[in-house]
Amino acid sequence: MDSPSSSSMLNYCYHEFFADGDGSTDEEVEQEAVTGACKLAMRYAEHCRRPQAKKGKRGYIERDRRGAHDRLMKDYFDEEPTYSNEMFRRRFRMSKRLFLRIVHDLEANYDFFKQKADARGELGFTGIQKCTSALRILAYGNTTDINDEYLKMGEKTTRDSLEHFCRGIIDVYGARYLRTPTWEDLQKIYEVHNAEHGLPGMIGSIDCMHWRWDNCPTAWRGQHTRGDQKGPTIILQAVASQDLWVWSAYFGVVGSCNDINVFEQSPLLEEWISGKAPKASFYANGNYYPHGYYLSDGIYPRYSIFVKTYSDPFDEKRAYFKKVQESSRKDIERCFGVLKQRWHYLRNPCRAWSKQKMRDAMYACIIMHNMILEDEGKAICQNYVPEAVQEEHPQASMEERVNNARELRYEPYHSQLMVDLLHHAWSVRYVPPEGEEETEDEGEESEDEN
Repeated sequence: MDSPSSSSMLNYCYHEFFADGDGSTDEEVEQEAVTGACKLAMRYAEHCRRPQAKKGKRGYIERDRRGAHDRLMKDYFDEEPTYSNEMFRRRFRMSKRLFLRIVHDLEANYDFFKQKADARGELGFTGIQKCTSALRILAYGNTTDINDEYLKMGEKTTRDSLEHFCRGIIDVYGARYLRTPTWEDLQKIYEVHNAEHGLPGMIGSIDCMHWRWDNCPTAWRGQHTRGDQKGPTIILQAVASQDLWVWSAYFGVVGSCNDINVFEQSPLLEEWISGKAPKASFYANGNYYPHGYYLSDGIYPRYSIFVKTYSDPFDEKRAYFKKVQESSRKDIERCFGVLKQRWHYLRNPCRAWSKQKMRDAMYACIIMHNMILEDEGKAICQNYVPEAVQEEHPQASMEERVNNARELRYEPYHSQLMVDLLHHAWSVRYVPPEGEEETEDEGEESEDEN
Protein backbone atom coordinates (compact mmCIF):
# COMPACT_ATOMS: atom_id res chain seq x y z
CA MET A 1 0.00 0.00 0.00
CA ASP A 2 1.47 3.34 -1.12
CA SER A 3 1.73 6.25 1.30
CA PRO A 4 -0.57 9.23 0.57
CA SER A 5 1.19 12.19 -1.10
CA SER A 6 1.08 15.78 0.17
CA SER A 7 -1.15 16.99 -2.73
CA SER A 8 -3.77 14.33 -2.12
CA MET A 9 -3.84 15.23 1.54
CA LEU A 10 -4.46 18.93 0.72
CA ASN A 11 -7.28 18.13 -1.74
CA TYR A 12 -8.88 15.82 0.79
CA CYS A 13 -8.74 18.45 3.52
CA TYR A 14 -10.17 21.16 1.24
CA HIS A 15 -13.14 19.14 -0.07
CA GLU A 16 -13.84 17.58 3.29
CA PHE A 17 -13.63 20.55 5.64
CA PHE A 18 -13.45 23.90 3.76
CA ALA A 19 -16.11 23.50 1.06
CA ASP A 20 -19.33 25.36 2.15
CA GLY A 21 -22.04 22.98 1.08
CA ASP A 22 -24.16 22.65 4.23
CA GLY A 23 -24.44 26.28 5.52
CA SER A 24 -22.15 25.83 8.52
CA THR A 25 -20.57 28.84 10.24
CA ASP A 26 -16.90 29.72 9.85
CA GLU A 27 -16.03 28.71 13.43
CA GLU A 28 -17.58 25.28 13.05
CA VAL A 29 -15.87 24.75 9.74
CA GLU A 30 -12.51 25.83 11.18
CA GLN A 31 -12.89 23.54 14.21
CA GLU A 32 -13.83 20.55 12.08
CA ALA A 33 -10.94 21.29 9.73
CA VAL A 34 -8.40 21.34 12.56
CA THR A 35 -9.82 18.15 14.09
CA GLY A 36 -9.83 16.33 10.78
CA ALA A 37 -6.30 17.45 9.97
CA CYS A 38 -5.04 16.12 13.28
CA LYS A 39 -6.74 12.79 12.73
CA LEU A 40 -5.34 12.57 9.21
CA ALA A 41 -1.84 13.40 10.45
CA MET A 42 -2.05 10.69 13.09
CA ARG A 43 -3.22 8.16 10.50
CA TYR A 44 -0.39 9.16 8.15
CA ALA A 45 2.23 8.94 10.90
CA GLU A 46 1.01 5.53 12.02
CA HIS A 47 0.96 4.32 8.42
CA CYS A 48 4.59 5.31 7.85
CA ARG A 49 5.85 3.94 11.19
CA ARG A 50 7.78 0.66 11.18
CA PRO A 51 5.98 -2.28 12.74
CA GLN A 52 7.27 -3.05 16.23
CA ALA A 53 7.41 -6.48 17.82
CA LYS A 54 5.09 -7.02 20.70
CA LYS A 55 6.85 -7.10 24.03
CA GLY A 56 6.13 -10.20 26.07
CA LYS A 57 7.37 -11.71 29.29
CA ARG A 58 9.85 -14.56 29.30
CA GLY A 59 8.13 -17.90 29.51
CA TYR A 60 8.45 -19.75 32.80
CA ILE A 61 8.60 -23.54 32.87
CA GLU A 62 7.20 -25.13 35.98
CA ARG A 63 9.62 -27.94 36.86
CA ASP A 64 8.86 -30.58 39.44
CA ARG A 65 12.06 -30.29 41.49
CA ARG A 66 10.68 -32.23 44.42
CA GLY A 67 9.55 -35.07 42.20
CA ALA A 68 12.93 -35.17 40.46
CA HIS A 69 14.69 -35.37 43.85
CA ASP A 70 12.44 -38.19 45.04
CA ARG A 71 12.98 -40.10 41.82
CA LEU A 72 16.77 -39.69 42.10
CA MET A 73 16.78 -40.90 45.70
CA LYS A 74 14.60 -43.88 44.82
CA ASP A 75 16.82 -44.85 41.88
CA TYR A 76 20.20 -44.69 43.64
CA PHE A 77 20.20 -43.66 47.31
CA ASP A 78 17.34 -45.48 49.10
CA GLU A 79 17.91 -48.52 51.27
CA GLU A 80 16.70 -50.69 48.38
CA PRO A 81 17.48 -48.60 45.27
CA THR A 82 16.27 -49.42 41.81
CA TYR A 83 19.80 -49.66 40.39
CA SER A 84 22.61 -51.67 41.95
CA ASN A 85 25.94 -50.38 43.24
CA GLU A 86 27.68 -51.66 40.11
CA MET A 87 25.42 -49.55 37.91
CA PHE A 88 25.97 -46.57 40.21
CA ARG A 89 29.74 -47.04 39.85
CA ARG A 90 29.45 -47.18 36.06
CA ARG A 91 27.22 -44.12 35.73
CA PHE A 92 28.79 -41.92 38.41
CA ARG A 93 32.37 -43.17 37.79
CA MET A 94 32.86 -43.68 41.54
CA SER A 95 31.42 -45.58 44.46
CA LYS A 96 28.38 -44.36 46.33
CA ARG A 97 30.47 -43.92 49.48
CA LEU A 98 32.87 -41.54 47.76
CA PHE A 99 30.08 -39.60 46.06
CA LEU A 100 28.22 -38.98 49.31
CA ARG A 101 31.48 -37.89 50.93
CA ILE A 102 31.97 -35.27 48.20
CA VAL A 103 28.36 -34.06 48.54
CA HIS A 104 28.61 -33.65 52.30
CA ASP A 105 31.95 -31.82 52.10
CA LEU A 106 30.66 -29.41 49.46
CA GLU A 107 27.47 -28.73 51.41
CA ALA A 108 29.52 -28.01 54.53
CA ASN A 109 31.84 -25.55 52.76
CA TYR A 110 29.67 -23.83 50.13
CA ASP A 111 26.23 -22.25 50.39
CA PHE A 112 25.57 -22.94 46.72
CA PHE A 113 25.13 -26.66 47.39
CA LYS A 114 22.71 -26.12 50.29
CA GLN A 115 19.00 -26.31 49.55
CA LYS A 116 17.49 -22.83 49.78
CA ALA A 117 14.25 -21.13 48.88
CA ASP A 118 14.07 -19.01 45.73
CA ALA A 119 12.36 -15.61 45.28
CA ARG A 120 8.90 -17.24 45.14
CA GLY A 121 9.45 -19.17 48.34
CA GLU A 122 9.86 -22.50 46.55
CA LEU A 123 12.64 -24.84 47.69
CA GLY A 124 15.49 -25.14 45.19
CA PHE A 125 17.65 -28.08 44.22
CA THR A 126 19.47 -30.17 46.81
CA GLY A 127 23.21 -30.75 46.94
CA ILE A 128 22.79 -34.30 45.63
CA GLN A 129 20.93 -33.02 42.56
CA LYS A 130 23.56 -30.37 41.78
CA CYS A 131 26.49 -32.77 42.25
CA THR A 132 24.73 -35.40 40.14
CA SER A 133 24.18 -32.87 37.38
CA ALA A 134 27.85 -31.81 37.38
CA LEU A 135 29.13 -35.40 37.43
CA ARG A 136 26.87 -36.41 34.54
CA ILE A 137 28.26 -33.57 32.42
CA LEU A 138 31.87 -34.52 33.24
CA ALA A 139 31.30 -38.26 32.85
CA TYR A 140 29.30 -38.27 29.61
CA GLY A 141 30.44 -34.99 28.05
CA ASN A 142 26.89 -33.92 27.22
CA THR A 143 25.52 -30.42 26.76
CA THR A 144 24.31 -28.42 29.76
CA ASP A 145 20.61 -28.81 28.91
CA ILE A 146 20.73 -32.62 28.97
CA ASN A 147 19.63 -32.81 32.62
CA ASP A 148 16.35 -30.98 32.07
CA GLU A 149 14.35 -34.14 31.47
CA TYR A 150 15.55 -36.33 34.34
CA LEU A 151 16.75 -33.88 37.00
CA LYS A 152 14.36 -31.07 35.92
CA MET A 153 17.28 -28.63 35.97
CA GLY A 154 17.56 -25.74 33.55
CA GLU A 155 20.60 -24.98 31.42
CA LYS A 156 21.75 -22.01 33.50
CA THR A 157 21.52 -23.93 36.77
CA THR A 158 23.37 -26.89 35.26
CA ARG A 159 26.18 -24.65 34.03
CA ASP A 160 26.48 -22.93 37.42
CA SER A 161 26.49 -26.30 39.20
CA LEU A 162 29.34 -27.52 36.99
CA GLU A 163 31.45 -24.41 37.62
CA HIS A 164 30.90 -24.42 41.40
CA PHE A 165 31.45 -28.19 41.58
CA CYS A 166 34.83 -28.04 39.82
CA ARG A 167 35.95 -25.06 41.89
CA GLY A 168 34.84 -26.77 45.10
CA ILE A 169 36.67 -30.00 44.28
CA ILE A 170 39.91 -28.06 43.75
CA ASP A 171 39.58 -25.98 46.92
CA VAL A 172 38.55 -28.83 49.22
CA TYR A 173 40.65 -31.73 47.90
CA GLY A 174 43.43 -30.14 45.84
CA ALA A 175 45.98 -29.95 48.66
CA ARG A 176 45.65 -33.67 49.35
CA TYR A 177 45.14 -35.28 45.95
CA LEU A 178 47.42 -33.02 43.89
CA ARG A 179 50.26 -33.02 46.39
CA THR A 180 53.89 -33.66 45.62
CA PRO A 181 55.18 -37.01 46.94
CA THR A 182 56.76 -36.99 50.37
CA TRP A 183 59.87 -38.95 51.36
CA GLU A 184 57.69 -41.83 52.59
CA ASP A 185 55.72 -41.77 49.34
CA LEU A 186 58.92 -41.93 47.31
CA GLN A 187 60.11 -44.99 49.20
CA LYS A 188 56.90 -46.85 48.35
CA ILE A 189 57.01 -45.66 44.73
CA TYR A 190 60.63 -46.78 44.37
CA GLU A 191 59.76 -50.20 45.74
CA VAL A 192 56.81 -50.75 43.41
CA HIS A 193 58.59 -49.50 40.30
CA ASN A 194 61.64 -51.62 41.02
CA ALA A 195 59.43 -54.69 41.41
CA GLU A 196 57.20 -54.00 38.39
CA HIS A 197 59.65 -52.46 35.91
CA GLY A 198 63.08 -53.36 37.28
CA LEU A 199 64.09 -49.69 37.46
CA PRO A 200 65.24 -48.38 40.87
CA GLY A 201 64.69 -44.70 41.71
CA MET A 202 61.88 -44.19 39.20
CA ILE A 203 59.35 -41.56 40.36
CA GLY A 204 57.03 -41.82 37.36
CA SER A 205 56.60 -41.02 33.68
CA ILE A 206 56.17 -37.54 32.23
CA ASP A 207 54.38 -36.52 29.04
CA CYS A 208 51.92 -33.99 27.57
CA MET A 209 48.35 -34.21 26.30
CA HIS A 210 46.36 -31.79 24.10
CA TRP A 211 42.74 -30.83 24.79
CA ARG A 212 40.83 -29.43 21.84
CA TRP A 213 39.22 -25.99 22.35
CA ASP A 214 36.28 -25.46 20.00
CA ASN A 215 35.27 -21.99 21.22
CA CYS A 216 38.74 -20.51 21.08
CA PRO A 217 38.53 -16.80 20.12
CA THR A 218 39.55 -16.07 16.55
CA ALA A 219 42.33 -13.73 17.66
CA TRP A 220 43.91 -16.56 19.70
CA ARG A 221 43.64 -19.41 17.21
CA GLY A 222 47.11 -18.88 15.77
CA GLN A 223 48.98 -19.37 19.04
CA HIS A 224 46.75 -22.31 20.11
CA THR A 225 47.06 -24.29 16.86
CA ARG A 226 49.83 -26.69 15.87
CA GLY A 227 50.33 -28.60 12.65
CA ASP A 228 49.79 -32.06 14.10
CA GLN A 229 46.49 -31.04 15.76
CA LYS A 230 43.13 -30.52 14.09
CA GLY A 231 42.40 -27.20 15.76
CA PRO A 232 43.17 -24.95 18.74
CA THR A 233 44.30 -26.89 21.81
CA ILE A 234 45.56 -26.37 25.35
CA ILE A 235 48.31 -28.62 26.73
CA LEU A 236 48.39 -30.66 29.94
CA GLN A 237 51.71 -31.88 31.37
CA ALA A 238 51.42 -34.68 33.91
CA VAL A 239 53.54 -37.14 35.87
CA ALA A 240 52.00 -40.52 36.70
CA SER A 241 53.27 -43.56 38.55
CA GLN A 242 52.57 -47.24 37.88
CA ASP A 243 49.21 -47.12 39.68
CA LEU A 244 48.14 -44.22 37.38
CA TRP A 245 48.21 -41.72 40.26
CA VAL A 246 48.89 -38.22 38.93
CA TRP A 247 51.64 -36.65 41.07
CA SER A 248 52.06 -33.46 39.06
CA ALA A 249 49.70 -31.63 36.68
CA TYR A 250 50.24 -28.39 34.82
CA PHE A 251 47.52 -27.18 32.41
CA GLY A 252 47.10 -23.98 30.46
CA VAL A 253 49.95 -23.71 27.93
CA VAL A 254 48.93 -22.76 24.39
CA GLY A 255 48.78 -25.59 21.88
CA SER A 256 51.52 -24.28 19.59
CA CYS A 257 54.23 -25.18 22.15
CA ASN A 258 56.09 -28.47 22.30
CA ASP A 259 56.94 -30.59 25.33
CA ILE A 260 60.19 -28.72 26.00
CA ASN A 261 58.43 -25.33 26.06
CA VAL A 262 55.82 -26.67 28.46
CA PHE A 263 58.39 -28.16 30.83
CA GLU A 264 60.55 -25.01 30.89
CA GLN A 265 57.62 -22.97 32.22
CA SER A 266 56.05 -25.62 34.44
CA PRO A 267 56.05 -25.56 38.26
CA LEU A 268 57.83 -28.94 38.20
CA LEU A 269 61.04 -27.34 36.94
CA GLU A 270 60.71 -24.48 39.43
CA GLU A 271 60.44 -26.95 42.31
CA TRP A 272 63.73 -28.58 41.35
CA ILE A 273 65.54 -25.28 40.88
CA SER A 274 64.22 -23.78 44.13
CA GLY A 275 65.04 -26.95 46.06
CA LYS A 276 61.42 -27.68 47.05
CA ALA A 277 61.13 -30.92 45.11
CA PRO A 278 61.07 -33.99 47.38
CA LYS A 279 64.20 -36.10 47.12
CA ALA A 280 65.01 -39.66 48.16
CA SER A 281 68.29 -41.38 47.38
CA PHE A 282 68.70 -44.79 45.73
CA TYR A 283 71.39 -47.11 44.36
CA ALA A 284 71.70 -48.29 40.77
CA ASN A 285 74.44 -50.76 39.76
CA GLY A 286 76.14 -50.08 43.07
CA ASN A 287 76.35 -46.30 42.58
CA TYR A 288 74.66 -43.73 44.81
CA TYR A 289 72.20 -41.15 43.43
CA PRO A 290 70.71 -38.38 45.58
CA HIS A 291 67.30 -38.07 43.87
CA GLY A 292 64.95 -39.93 41.59
CA TYR A 293 64.07 -39.45 37.93
CA TYR A 294 61.20 -39.45 35.43
CA LEU A 295 60.94 -41.57 32.30
CA SER A 296 60.47 -39.40 29.20
CA ASP A 297 60.45 -39.65 25.43
CA GLY A 298 63.15 -38.42 23.10
CA ILE A 299 62.17 -34.74 22.90
CA TYR A 300 63.02 -33.94 26.51
CA PRO A 301 66.51 -32.56 27.26
CA ARG A 302 69.34 -34.59 28.81
CA TYR A 303 68.68 -33.43 32.37
CA SER A 304 69.61 -35.32 35.50
CA ILE A 305 65.93 -35.94 36.33
CA PHE A 306 65.10 -37.55 32.97
CA VAL A 307 65.86 -41.03 31.68
CA LYS A 308 65.33 -41.48 27.96
CA THR A 309 65.90 -44.44 25.70
CA TYR A 310 68.51 -45.23 23.07
CA SER A 311 67.47 -44.22 19.58
CA ASP A 312 69.89 -46.67 17.91
CA PRO A 313 70.70 -49.65 20.18
CA PHE A 314 73.69 -51.44 18.72
CA ASP A 315 73.93 -54.36 21.18
CA GLU A 316 71.65 -56.68 23.07
CA LYS A 317 71.88 -54.78 26.37
CA ARG A 318 70.78 -51.47 24.88
CA ALA A 319 68.00 -53.13 22.92
CA TYR A 320 66.70 -54.71 26.13
CA PHE A 321 66.89 -51.41 28.02
CA LYS A 322 65.05 -49.67 25.19
CA LYS A 323 62.28 -52.23 25.52
CA VAL A 324 62.11 -51.83 29.32
CA GLN A 325 62.12 -48.04 29.21
CA GLU A 326 59.46 -47.75 26.51
CA SER A 327 57.17 -50.29 28.16
CA SER A 328 57.54 -48.61 31.57
CA ARG A 329 56.85 -45.17 30.11
CA LYS A 330 53.43 -46.37 28.98
CA ASP A 331 52.18 -45.63 32.51
CA ILE A 332 51.53 -41.99 31.60
CA GLU A 333 49.91 -43.00 28.31
CA ARG A 334 47.59 -45.37 30.15
CA CYS A 335 46.81 -42.58 32.61
CA PHE A 336 45.77 -40.23 29.80
CA GLY A 337 43.62 -42.97 28.30
CA VAL A 338 41.87 -43.68 31.60
CA LEU A 339 41.25 -39.97 32.17
CA LYS A 340 39.62 -39.54 28.76
CA GLN A 341 37.58 -42.72 29.07
CA ARG A 342 36.41 -41.94 32.58
CA TRP A 343 35.64 -38.27 31.91
CA HIS A 344 34.30 -37.85 28.39
CA TYR A 345 34.27 -34.10 29.01
CA LEU A 346 38.04 -34.22 28.48
CA ARG A 347 37.81 -36.51 25.46
CA ASN A 348 35.42 -34.26 23.54
CA PRO A 349 36.35 -30.76 22.29
CA CYS A 350 35.67 -28.21 25.00
CA ARG A 351 32.86 -25.71 24.41
CA ALA A 352 33.78 -23.33 27.23
CA TRP A 353 34.62 -19.72 26.45
CA SER A 354 37.06 -19.19 29.32
CA LYS A 355 40.44 -20.85 29.86
CA GLN A 356 39.88 -20.64 33.61
CA LYS A 357 36.77 -22.84 33.34
CA MET A 358 38.72 -25.34 31.26
CA ARG A 359 41.52 -25.32 33.83
CA ASP A 360 39.08 -25.92 36.71
CA ALA A 361 37.43 -28.81 34.87
CA MET A 362 40.80 -30.43 34.07
CA TYR A 363 42.13 -30.22 37.62
CA ALA A 364 38.80 -31.38 39.09
CA CYS A 365 38.81 -34.49 36.87
CA ILE A 366 42.42 -35.30 37.84
CA ILE A 367 41.67 -34.88 41.54
CA MET A 368 38.61 -37.14 41.37
CA HIS A 369 40.67 -39.64 39.37
CA ASN A 370 43.15 -39.86 42.27
CA MET A 371 40.29 -40.01 44.78
CA ILE A 372 38.80 -43.00 42.96
CA LEU A 373 42.15 -44.81 43.00
CA GLU A 374 42.46 -44.28 46.75
CA ASP A 375 38.84 -45.24 47.42
CA GLU A 376 39.20 -48.51 45.49
CA GLY A 377 42.52 -49.38 47.17
CA LYS A 378 44.55 -49.22 43.95
CA ALA A 379 46.88 -46.40 45.00
CA ILE A 380 50.45 -47.08 46.03
CA CYS A 381 50.39 -44.48 48.81
CA GLN A 382 47.17 -45.10 50.72
CA ASN A 383 48.20 -43.57 54.05
CA TYR A 384 47.89 -39.79 53.99
CA VAL A 385 49.84 -37.71 56.49
CA PRO A 386 48.82 -34.02 56.31
CA GLU A 387 51.73 -32.88 58.46
CA ALA A 388 54.23 -34.22 55.94
CA VAL A 389 52.59 -32.25 53.13
CA GLN A 390 52.49 -28.98 55.04
CA GLU A 391 56.25 -28.76 55.50
CA GLU A 392 57.53 -25.29 54.67
CA HIS A 393 60.73 -24.96 52.66
CA PRO A 394 62.90 -21.88 53.15
CA GLN A 395 63.32 -19.54 50.23
CA ALA A 396 66.37 -20.52 48.19
CA SER A 397 69.00 -17.87 47.61
CA MET A 398 70.16 -16.90 44.14
CA GLU A 399 73.39 -18.85 44.56
CA GLU A 400 71.46 -21.98 45.55
CA ARG A 401 69.15 -21.61 42.55
CA VAL A 402 72.10 -21.29 40.20
CA ASN A 403 73.75 -24.39 41.68
CA ASN A 404 70.52 -26.39 41.51
CA ALA A 405 70.00 -25.38 37.90
CA ARG A 406 73.58 -26.35 37.05
CA GLU A 407 73.18 -29.77 38.68
CA LEU A 408 69.86 -30.25 36.91
CA ARG A 409 71.37 -29.61 33.48
CA TYR A 410 74.57 -31.63 34.12
CA GLU A 411 74.69 -34.07 31.18
CA PRO A 412 77.42 -36.43 32.56
CA TYR A 413 75.04 -37.24 35.45
CA HIS A 414 72.34 -38.13 32.94
CA SER A 415 74.69 -40.32 30.90
CA GLN A 416 76.08 -42.16 33.93
CA LEU A 417 72.57 -42.76 35.28
CA MET A 418 71.45 -44.32 32.00
CA VAL A 419 74.51 -46.60 31.92
CA ASP A 420 73.94 -47.77 35.49
CA LEU A 421 70.24 -48.39 34.83
CA LEU A 422 71.14 -50.32 31.69
CA HIS A 423 73.43 -52.67 33.62
CA HIS A 424 70.94 -53.00 36.49
CA ALA A 425 68.06 -53.86 34.16
CA TRP A 426 70.21 -56.41 32.35
CA SER A 427 71.30 -58.03 35.61
CA VAL A 428 67.76 -58.42 36.99
CA ARG A 429 66.14 -59.56 33.74
CA TYR A 430 64.28 -62.83 33.65
CA VAL A 431 66.37 -65.66 32.27
CA PRO A 432 64.43 -68.89 31.71
CA PRO A 433 66.03 -72.12 32.90
CA GLU A 434 67.80 -74.34 30.43
CA GLY A 435 65.04 -76.93 30.50
CA GLU A 436 62.42 -74.41 29.48
CA GLU A 437 64.54 -73.19 26.58
CA GLU A 438 65.02 -76.76 25.31
CA THR A 439 61.30 -77.43 25.64
CA GLU A 440 60.47 -74.31 23.65
CA ASP A 441 63.00 -75.20 20.97
CA GLU A 442 61.62 -78.74 20.66
CA GLY A 443 58.10 -77.38 20.40
CA GLU A 444 59.12 -75.00 17.61
CA GLU A 445 60.89 -77.85 15.73
CA SER A 446 57.83 -80.10 15.97
CA GLU A 447 55.63 -77.32 14.63
CA ASP A 448 58.00 -76.80 11.70
CA GLU A 449 57.98 -80.55 10.92
CA ASN A 450 54.18 -80.61 10.97
